[in-house]
Amino acid sequence: MAGASYRGRFVWYELLTSDPDAATGFYTAVMNWGTTQWEGGGYTMWTNRGVPLGGLMKLPAEAQAAGAPPHWLLYIGTPDVDATARQATGLGARILVPPTDVPTVGRFAVLADPQDAVFAVFTPLAEAPGHDGPAELGEFSWHELATTDHGAAFSFYSTLFGWEKTDAFDMGPAGSYQMYGRAGRSAVCSTSRRRCPDRPRGSATSWWTT
Repeated sequence: MAGASYRGRFVWYELLTSDPDAATGFYTAVMNWGTTQWEGGGYTMWTNRGVPLGGLMKLPAEAQAAGAPPHWLLYIGTPDVDATARQATGLGARILVPPTDVPTVGRFAVLADPQDAVFAVFTPLAEAPGHDGPAELGEFSWHELATTDHGAAFSFYSTLFGWEKTDAFDMGPAGSYQMYGRAGRSAVCSTSRRRCPDRPRGSATSWWTT
């Protein structure tokens, strides 16, 4: 099946920020990343050892006006963006950006899960960015979902992407730390918002290997 190798894998990381110049200075210094311009123009890509791993763009004015803070948007691979978007809405998600073509690159959509955590789905025209296996130095290595409902979150993402429970541990009053993965390897977890009370109702974040 086309796309089976990257279904459910995090394939791209996009920073939407009110100050792209300041963000560039920060991440190139802290993470030792480089930047390059997309050949289609108007879009900056982060590179790690010369390999693109994400993008950078100014937070749209309408998003700022609505109170959206600067944030990272995580893209998850799927063989069919349109089918995944339809399935997600049937499971209670909302479509924030409908399936959209990026010429010569692929097709994407931005969704909010039933607990309001925002993520994107992406189908590449050619080879999917990123790779399976352990993260290398400077790459994203862990993904954490703060949610109000562990069970609902797992049901949603496992249905969409085939994620499987891999491990869990009790964090006491903060609740359970449930880990998920694909191909037998943990790559994402869900944690209670009680551990992260200042986050929105549902939110996702990522960690880097340094």
